[in-house]
Order: sequence, then structure tokens, then C-alpha cells
Amino acid sequence: MASGKPSSNLGCVLAILALPVVVFIGLVIGLMLRGDDDEPTEESVTLEEGEIDGIEWEVAAVEDVDGEVCVFLYEDGAEDPLNGTCDFQPQDVTYVEQTVVFGQTDAVSGAGDPESSVTVSLDGGDASSVDVDLESIEDIDGYFYVTVVDGDVDAVGYLD
Repeated sequence: MASGKPSSNLGCVLAILALPVVVFIGLVIGLMLRGDDDEPTEESVTLEEGEIDGIEWEVAAVEDVDGEVCVFLYEDGAEDPLNGTCDFQPQDVTYVEQTVVFGQTDAVSGAGDPESSVTVSLDGGDASSVDVDLESIEDIDGYFYVTVVDGDVDAVGYLD
């Protein structure tokens, strides 16, 4: 039963032309509704910086995206640390006749007070230990310390 009218595929043509427009509008609306994801970010705070024998160094406390807290020493603005730890073992880096001693400790009674300090045991220098003031940071949990001592020493632990 053919009628004298030719068949029209206008509906199919309009659907094919409208599909990309609808997909594009959907993507734009989806991106707008999604907004900013509150993904965790790495926090880094410089504890101390200095220069010894022409070498610039910086000690920073870092909390990574998983919440692990570490302390690192960087040289001459490098992106990767020269030394560091994510535990409570004291660290040391020697430059000629001076050593940067740094690290972190767990909760200490009275930490954050002006008299709050930790005693780091040293090996290889004139002194057998050094008292270092602790520093707490608002955005990163933990207590941190940095000091420079004379001589080529190794930080070997803590004294009670």
C-alpha cells in the first residue's frame, strides 16, 4: 500500500544531529556539578634552612596524601630529599666540619612549651649528646627538631 508520498527520515536525521549536542551539554553540566574534589594533598612546612660551606639546605616536615608524617633534608633547592625519615630515628647530614641533626618524635610531655626539648645521642664528635628544642606545627601532627652541631657526628638515638 504505497501512498504517493515519499518516506521521510527526518526524525532519524534530527536524532543523529542532536545526539552530539546533548552529550556535550551533559558533560558540561556534569563538570559543573562535580565541582572541586576534596582530594587529600601533601602538606610541607619548612622547619629550618641554612647554608654550610656554600651549600644551602632546608629541613621540612611533610605529611603525604596518606597521612604519613616524615621529615626531610633538601640540598640546594632540589625536589628530591637528600636524607630523611618517616619514623622516630634521628637523622644527620655532615657538611665539612658541621652536621645538621634533625628528626621527629612522638608525643612528648610538655611538647610545645618553651622548655620542651629532646636529647639526641651523638657518636664521633666532641659532644656525646645535644639538647634540641622541639617544634610543633599547626597543620602537621608531631614534634620536630633541627640543630647544627660542630664536627662530623652520627645521630644514633635518644637519651632518656
